[in-house]
Amino acid sequence: MAKKLIRYTQSPEEFNEMVKKIASLCSIPSISEYSKNAEYPFGVECNKALNYTLKLAKEFGFKIHKDPGKMYGFAQIGEGDKIIAILAHLDVVPEGNSAKWLTTNAFLPIKNATDLYARGSVDDKGPAIVNLYAMKYIKDHNLLKDDWAIRLVFGLSEETSMLSMKTYLHDFGEPLIAYTPDGCWPVVYAEKLIYHINLWFPTIEGLAIEAGKVVNQIPDSIYVQYPNIEKLQDKFPEGETKYEPKLNILKVNGISGHGSDPASGKNAILKFFKEFIKAEPKLKNNALFKFFSQNFSDENDFSLKEIFPNYEDHSGKLTANLGMIRTIPGYYVLSFDLRVPVTFTKSNIFSDLSKYISTLNKKIHIEPISTKSAKVLDINDKLVTILMDTYNEYHKTSLEPIAMGAGTYARLFDNCVAFGATNDVKLMHASNERYSFKEMKESLEIYINALYRLQDYFDN
Repeated sequence: MAKKLIRYTQSPEEFNEMVKKIASLCSIPSISEYSKNAEYPFGVECNKALNYTLKLAKEFGFKIHKDPGKMYGFAQIGEGDKIIAILAHLDVVPEGNSAKWLTTNAFLPIKNATDLYARGSVDDKGPAIVNLYAMKYIKDHNLLKDDWAIRLVFGLSEETSMLSMKTYLHDFGEPLIAYTPDGCWPVVYAEKLIYHINLWFPTIEGLAIEAGKVVNQIPDSIYVQYPNIEKLQDKFPEGETKYEPKLNILKVNGISGHGSDPASGKNAILKFFKEFIKAEPKLKNNALFKFFSQNFSDENDFSLKEIFPNYEDHSGKLTANLGMIRTIPGYYVLSFDLRVPVTFTKSNIFSDLSKYISTLNKKIHIEPISTKSAKVLDINDKLVTILMDTYNEYHKTSLEPIAMGAGTYARLFDNCVAFGATNDVKLMHASNERYSFKEMKESLEIYINALYRLQDYFDN
């Protein structure tokens, strides 16, 4: 029988202090950029974020460990051999279009009556701090059994290669059970395969285009240089473009969002090409134009169904985010973030994409970049049921585990799922990313109860 639900409400002073800690961490622009053999392998800002969290954990009386190579760190309570791991990340995606933020700077956190606005507030710095406070409650109230330990591991490259957490896994091995507070409530039992790939298209005379900073974020602006490009301004609503006459560059704005959910924003690349194709009918047979016309004519369909028909299973449909486009001599490089249903493989993807490209233009090159394997845990697994029961009892609901496209640290570990940290994943990677005070308070109670009950993992 599950332990009685713990109800805990911080005092206003305690809650405000927790929010202050989250805001301070979010003010560090910890965008991960890997440099092999560097003093700070993921950059100085990621190291600052790690130092900040470890210092806070030490103030709480936790045991802390920082990898000598500065690849990761962790905070721990308890000395038992049975380890519950919490896997968080301190790196963030770029801010995107600064003009879309309330403060015009994603790394200057602001609060209103209901939310904290900042890049990383919900993905994943806020949930990381909330889990530190949940561990503190467990420690302060003597709720940890002698044969257990709770370890909060801080990764520094989740948004890119996950090398940081892979290094931790190599050094310390698998924990007994784990969760990552980096997905969607209630519990994510399945995560799609992630496939990043570049398509190289031959250039069009006079056209230079540039958009996006990372592949797993919906690009919120595109810069275009082309003869008489200023005339295209009239095709967009007022305020959504800016023309620079000296350089003959048109900027078109979109709305950012998480690459795992392309419908959550407004892709500036797709927005531009929709109008550009209509404005330049003489290029209708160009391979790049054909590609956009055949695959993105429906603004609400991101499945690339002309290339990948029937790519759907219990984890959902395939989705494609065109995260970046670059102009290099002779080519446009289009960078895609594909989220692939769990029963399909990267071989399926490459084979079907190759067949399509061969019929479009043999001068197009396919460049696979990286893959992250799919993750599926049985919905009746004990880890899943303990976490689901805790969530449902707290909220007085009867929800079921879910599948999603977003990729978390759960896919690196055998006995791990994403557990929280928000009901609105559309905020992740978007402009005005925010963590609501309501969700912070609820999450703290849920995580306290989860950490308390997971210690009964081996009980009948």
